Amino acid sequence: MRLRNKNWTKDYILENQKYMIETTAKINPKQFFKNEYPIYLEIGCGKGQFAIGNSLKYKNKNFIAMEKETTVIGVALKKAITTIEDDFENLKFLNKFAENLLDIFEPHSFDGIYLNFSDPWPKAKHYKKRLTYIKFLDIYWDLLKDNGIIEIKTDNDKLYEFSLEQINDSRFEMLFNTNNLYSDENNLVDNVATEYEQKFHAMGKNINKIIIKK
Repeated sequence: MRLRNKNWTKDYILENQKYMIETTAKINPKQFFKNEYPIYLEIGCGKGQFAIGNSLKYKNKNFIAMEKETTVIGVALKKAITTIEDDFENLKFLNKFAENLLDIFEPHSFDGIYLNFSDPWPKAKHYKKRLTYIKFLDIYWDLLKDNGIIEIKTDNDKLYEFSLEQINDSRFEMLFNTNNLYSDENNLVDNVATEYEQKFHAMGKNINKIIIKK
């Protein structure tokens, strides 16, 4: 998600370090939470609606919202602080690129990973950059604990089809997939919508979802 640069975000992040993960060492996520609850990673959190919604809905889970753009993470952080009335302990923000995840996190760190409306990299020559490419799936496998899950949402039908092909060649077990999430109310019982999801659904665009398990 691209936003025009907002100069205030860097200072805002510095003023609210307690909600950030800041370290040059490889991250063991457990060290940043004061409980033993499961930990989930969202790669590309955008303005934070999904991570914030989950942190409010599931107090017995921890969430790391990861985003490469400093301006975007600053906006998401401010949204969390203004949305959540009390100090929150089950949500942290991380301002890093996701290309080298095994250099960032200890293996077997997460109970789940969310890939929401990732860049589809539509040009054929860029297929290896897609976050559901087999190379990334292998990385997620190493990052996840046993029985860990990955949830994928996208409005891009070609990325959805590509993801299914890559998953078929991976070690993951398919638990659920649909090319029209909103066609069945049962699919929405525990659904937390992202900003993009709300926008595209309102436009009549189908939302694809996949859930896979290690």
